[in-house]
Amino acid sequence: MIPRWKVKRELGRLGQQLQAIPEAVWEPFAQRFHDRDLQRGFPVTEGALPERDKIAIVLCWQPGGLAASFLLMLDHLHSAGYAPFVVSNAPLSGADHDALRPRAWRVMERPNFGYDFGGYRDGLAMLRRWEVVPKRVVILNDSIWFPLWPGDRTLERMEAAPFDVVGTILRAGNGVSFLESYFFSINGAVLANPGFRAFWDELGLTSNKYKVIRRGERGFGVALTHAGISMGPLFSADDFLAGLAQADDATLRTILRFAAHADRRIVTKAHDLAAEDPDATWRTRADGFLRGVLDRAQFYSTFPVGAAMIGYPVLKKSSEPVGIQWRAAFLRAVETGDIPPLVPDLVDEIAARTFESL
Repeated sequence: MIPRWKVKRELGRLGQQLQAIPEAVWEPFAQRFHDRDLQRGFPVTEGALPERDKIAIVLCWQPGGLAASFLLMLDHLHSAGYAPFVVSNAPLSGADHDALRPRAWRVMERPNFGYDFGGYRDGLAMLRRWEVVPKRVVILNDSIWFPLWPGDRTLERMEAAPFDVVGTILRAGNGVSFLESYFFSINGAVLANPGFRAFWDELGLTSNKYKVIRRGERGFGVALTHAGISMGPLFSADDFLAGLAQADDATLRTILRFAAHADRRIVTKAHDLAAEDPDATWRTRADGFLRGVLDRAQFYSTFPVGAAMIGYPVLKKSSEPVGIQWRAAFLRAVETGDIPPLVPDLVDEIAARTFESL
């Protein structure tokens, strides 16, 4: 039987696809008005931090007020040598501005048109208008918690990676490769590439999530490939499996014990394997199970203890069952000490977003 959550998700996608038909008529007009307002200038506030040769475009949509973790993200970016340029898709309160001023280079408020890719696009457009030519640009949004641990080195690792555009995970589907879109690190030289600029200049903004993924996340991957711009991830399922091959049986049992998935049958099988008495075939069967699951699921959400062991640096705030189960298992492993302690005060914020949905 197909799980109820999956049926609901597919019906939601169908609804988005049907909604796209009338949107094709009015969205170009909405974008024309939006771009007119962008040209006139959305509100921009100067922060206390100076411009640097590394800029972080940090998108947020927090109409209820900025979360402590978002401010932590800005502090971390600044400590890694970046000047944070905050792009808010929601109006900011006076208290928000007070919190941002010492943590940002500049802050721009824009309508929530185009979701994250709309904000990325407008942020890049403003850098060009201001004639800011950074050596490195990081683009990320507040759909993730980052950093999770003190002393995180993800930004430095991205800078050292042998790709023009780096993300955490490279996905593939229907012949298209693309990076997950909540976190990009971009060599500044790429900003002048005609194919890179054309993608953002020609991007059709939409507030239809189905089309945002197709035009934005997947479209960006296609554009980078066609422009000859190299892209790659910091992490992959192969890296994860290579790490497991080096793990002892006790570690592998822990990874299985904290398995997470919206399909309870997978979780039950993982727990059963973890609880088995050892025999000569256990390791082979456990390895086969892991590989079979990863044919249909992401390693970071399904086996969060193993992902933490190889340094996977983010948690998603997704409200889908997959994301909720991932975070719940992750927090249980933090509580037992099987995942290292998080940045102070982060556990309460993640727990509030997770356990209220279970």
